[in-house]
Amino acid sequence: MGGSPGGGAATATPGAAAVGRRRAALTTALMNLASIVERADEGILPAVYVFIGKSLGVGLWQLGALTLCRALVQALSSPLSGILGDRYDRAYIVAAGCLVWGVMTAAIGLSRSLGQAMVSCAVNGLGLALVIPCVSSMVADYHPPETRGGAFGMMGFTASLGGMAGAFYATNVGATTLFGIEGWRFAFHLVGGVCLFTAALVLRFAVDPRHLHHHPSLHGQQAYRAAAAGSGPTAGRPGAGSPSGGAATGADLEQAGAAAAGGVRGAPLLVRRQVWRDIKSVLRIRSFQIIVLQASGWPASLTTALRLASCAGIVGSVPWQAMVWFTAFFQLLGFTDLQSASLMATFSCGCALGGLLGGTLGDRMARKLPNSPNGRILTNQLSVLIGLPLSCLVLKGLPVGVDMGRFSSLYGCVLFVFGLWCGCNNSALFAELVPEEQRSTIYAFDRSFEGAVGAMGAPLVGLAAERLFGFRGALGDSSSGADGKNVAALSSALLVCMVVPWVLCLLFFTALHWTFKEDRRKSVRRGGKEEVVETRALIETAAVRKRADPVSRAGPE
Repeated sequence: MGGSPGGGAATATPGAAAVGRRRAALTTALMNLASIVERADEGILPAVYVFIGKSLGVGLWQLGALTLCRALVQALSSPLSGILGDRYDRAYIVAAGCLVWGVMTAAIGLSRSLGQAMVSCAVNGLGLALVIPCVSSMVADYHPPETRGGAFGMMGFTASLGGMAGAFYATNVGATTLFGIEGWRFAFHLVGGVCLFTAALVLRFAVDPRHLHHHPSLHGQQAYRAAAAGSGPTAGRPGAGSPSGGAATGADLEQAGAAAAGGVRGAPLLVRRQVWRDIKSVLRIRSFQIIVLQASGWPASLTTALRLASCAGIVGSVPWQAMVWFTAFFQLLGFTDLQSASLMATFSCGCALGGLLGGTLGDRMARKLPNSPNGRILTNQLSVLIGLPLSCLVLKGLPVGVDMGRFSSLYGCVLFVFGLWCGCNNSALFAELVPEEQRSTIYAFDRSFEGAVGAMGAPLVGLAAERLFGFRGALGDSSSGADGKNVAALSSALLVCMVVPWVLCLLFFTALHWTFKEDRRKSVRRGGKEEVVETRALIETAAVRKRADPVSRAGPE
């Protein structure tokens, strides 16, 4: 019934029903395309670490700093995406983000020094920050709660395929020369062009269900005018006067009331107040604090139950940033560029299927265990439990020899199984914690807090390998590539930066069982209250306009 986007009554938002099944499916597909290109863009940088190290003459820590620059800017800019996405057309914001990151991805390929590459990576992070919160919010709006986990799982599946394709291509062409350009530079130029093409598609065809007034052809000019005037078939329902076609936000209503009463000058102040109210309401949700804490090290002073957990520092997202070194690790082991790329492609395939499997399993578990313990949270805990021993096996338990090619099948099988565990349901959990009009904000702050501390994963691996475990030489130097001590140093650094955060992650998910049910109940209660307030505000605004209309028609005497 409610599995397909735009499926009428089963959909998550009123505006999604007006879009129509075909356009809703197209918009969802474009959001998945944006996720694919975003993951491909993120994947090509670590895939060519060895070649950048050779070309620019930089070491492990400096290569990790490139990822750090991008991830930090992306994390710090993500709240901007949430604030904009809850108030403006999210399709336009996604298109703008694709445009920015496309230009800056191509600029990375033009860099001739580490400083130039760092600047390009930093601005690239701004473009990436604009996209994913709005994409997640639109996917949540187009799918009802009972299929939302599967929808996010499918998005994770397709995104992983994009990361696999980008990394596989970049690793294989990195050492070559194409059209007189170093292969790794050409890879950045190509992905930049794909980003620009994606921006054009999203701008032309994607529809934000909250902003149907940008697409009047979807339901006819006459129906659009009636809805805009508040006199059409939607009149009298909450949000009927909102041009978005969905529930009117507090900012919309306050601005309308101020304008009707002649207080237009106070509208910007009211909008700012509404923004801060949305931000504070999101940050006060205990379950959100715990989920983000397991992903990024959110200050535990904001939640009494986890005050001591602040000592844990960085968790959850750090291992995924640390894994950007996997390609370089396999190359140091002695695998060829093609074999290393194939191993990472196998791992990405496992991650893609794991995301789809985890989302579907989370939906089923949530239907069977909706409260305490919560099914989605149990699914997350299971994924972490499986991942801990597998990470030890990949980094320390598999055979190493002179001819690594004969072990490629074994490594590939283990990596595929390793990727299958990674299904996560955080996005589906977030959608239940806030009203629909605040989803962009909660996804943006999730990305911000996860990225801000998780960004340290890549440089931490480099620092640990060089300072703690004795890595010597520059990455890509043939004399150091055959050094078994360097392989051991990098694997030890990776293991520390993956296992420790995941153990803490498991503990924080356990704490979530005690807070999620109550926070979800508060969200439903808050959403109901806002609907009543919005209805009353619309009626009062209409009355003010009615009294003002005769005066405006009479004109000055």
